[in-house]
Amino acid sequence: MKHHLGPSSRPQSSGLRLAGLVVAGFPSPAEEELRDILSFDDYLVPRPGASFVLQVSGDSMSGAGILPGDLVVVEKGRTPRNGDIVIAEVDGRHTMKSFFRERGRVTLEAANPKYPTLVPQSEIRLIGVVTACVRKYAL
Repeated sequence: MKHHLGPSSRPQSSGLRLAGLVVAGFPSPAEEELRDILSFDDYLVPRPGASFVLQVSGDSMSGAGILPGDLVVVEKGRTPRNGDIVIAEVDGRHTMKSFFRERGRVTLEAANPKYPTLVPQSEIRLIGVVTACVRKYAL
């Protein structure tokens, strides 16, 4: 997993027009009217000073819709809730898994049945909570 944990300079985004909703079909003329301007920076990264982006390798989170090559936005300093997807260092190795804490015991679960649940043997360091996933379909 490639990662850079420090903040980076962020180019200003001009935003895109939010044209409405689509129901996997053809929009009606009423739905095509301009709704608003959407900045992906603001939408995906509400706390830029505490966030960074990682590119995903591996398929352990495919059941959660996170695939190899996707980009995930990670927010540092956020306390994970049960079921949140986190980036963690477990026993010296970085991983992305769903976080669960029950009776003081932490487990990290993959979203792919071919991977086992991780139970930290010696230590776990939570790096951040995944807050968004971005996938590009065409160049």
